[in-house]
Amino acid sequence: MMALTAHLLTDLGAMTVFGTCAFQAVVSARSQWALILAALAACLIGAVLWLAAQAALFGADIPMVLTVTWFGRMLAAQMALVVMGGLIGGRIGAILSGLGVAAMAARGHGAAMGDAADLVASHALHVLAAGAWLGSMPALMLAVGAGDDLAARRYARLGGPAVLVLAGSAAWQGWVLGGGLPGLVGTPYGAMLGAKTALFAAMLFLAWLHRHRLVPALPHRRGALLASLWVDGALGLAVLIAAVALSDMAPGMHEQPWWPFAWRLDGFAFAEPDLRDELLIGLALCGLAMALALAGRWVKPLWLAVPIALWFGVPHLDLMLVPAYPTSFWQEPEPATSESVTRGERLFEVHCAACHGAEKRGDGPQARALPIPPADLTAEHLWDHADGELFWWLTAGMPGPDGHLVMPGFGETLSEEDRWALIDAIRATNPHRPARRAAIGHHHAG
Repeated sequence: MMALTAHLLTDLGAMTVFGTCAFQAVVSARSQWALILAALAACLIGAVLWLAAQAALFGADIPMVLTVTWFGRMLAAQMALVVMGGLIGGRIGAILSGLGVAAMAARGHGAAMGDAADLVASHALHVLAAGAWLGSMPALMLAVGAGDDLAARRYARLGGPAVLVLAGSAAWQGWVLGGGLPGLVGTPYGAMLGAKTALFAAMLFLAWLHRHRLVPALPHRRGALLASLWVDGALGLAVLIAAVALSDMAPGMHEQPWWPFAWRLDGFAFAEPDLRDELLIGLALCGLAMALALAGRWVKPLWLAVPIALWFGVPHLDLMLVPAYPTSFWQEPEPATSESVTRGERLFEVHCAACHGAEKRGDGPQARALPIPPADLTAEHLWDHADGELFWWLTAGMPGPDGHLVMPGFGETLSEEDRWALIDAIRATNPHRPARRAAIGHHHAG
């Protein structure tokens, strides 16, 4: 907790220094020395506390962490740039402190991955935009409180571009680090990103309110604008807290997502000519509905055709949905090896061969007594199922049409490693290679 608090204080102070300098350079040149000095003090205190927390974690002293570790050296460089920028102020100060803020990206998830230069660059743009917007809010509050209506009207020069860059970089980083849609809805990292996005959306609404309602009504709405800015600042602090928490969490792209829905999107229909034509018709009709809705702004009667196009188009889109399970998007943690395949073969003989047969053709000695024949695991359809689906069936069993299990689950009798080994053995002995599977978007880590 101490490290996260110190992290928050450091970043908040650095962003406020940069935001205040940017405010001076772009919006109003009025002096903000008290604010800059307070932000510098917060930044330096946070950095010292953060170094102390890291030293305690490493079992070392602060000078060693500061001079030997990558974290310490980057934090020292960041503090030097922020202090110089804050003391100089104005445009030069904004450039120097901005470099210090951008240096935050050197200790982010993208930098830790080692080969993600695009994520590092995106992170640098993200924190710069956050500093320009969130970090300049205290300066804007002081200016509005002092009756500087011109600064309030000119603030869009700084806040507008910052919001656009912030939103774009957040969307890119969130999608990649979150692990796409499965990671965003099925991991703790994705849940925190969702909370951060909701807070950001609330800030955007207030920014729109300021720009189009309160600022044009100045000076009569100064009190309302100040109150709204305080709320906006509180939301910005909550966003920064969420960002600091995310920096301490494993990205969703590195987690196994727990899928909460009974269906998921799949592109299998595009691989089948008949299904592809039907799906394209549905997509075209839905596209037509969107075009009619937009055109309805000028020709009102066109709105009447929108529900008709959707009525005929939407039913075709169910071709893009397939049943899903909580582990549908799981992938094997480690690639298959000869040892895991051998282990899986032994487990198959004990737990599966009685029904699926020694050769995995679904012709085991108990197969005839089953209401539904066991699957032929040597058939090509095996590759139509992602690793996560096979893992779920091995864990929870496979239900039949009446809802009763036609195959038992082994979640309580076999470890996760054993279940992955079984999948390795099943995949390894299937004579069909993954060409078909690649065409419909399934993945197998082995």
